[in-house]
Amino acid sequence: MTHTKDTFQIKKTFGLGVLLKLTKNNVQGIRIKTQGDSFVSNVSVGTLSRAVDTTLKKHNIELKIS
Repeated sequence: MTHTKDTFQIKKTFGLGVLLKLTKNNVQGIRIKTQGDSFVSNVSVGTLSRAVDTTLKKHNIELKIS
């Protein structure tokens, strides 16, 4: 994975780790790796966001923020 403006990096949390693992296993072309205390993807934030949305819909997952 190269570090270009097209990659995306976010601070690690357990729930996010589970969601990103599910996403990379269900959406072709998405790669996620751990780098220190962050997750780094091989795609832009927009592409990753659409992949996560697809995963949420496919698995009938709803996020509720309280």
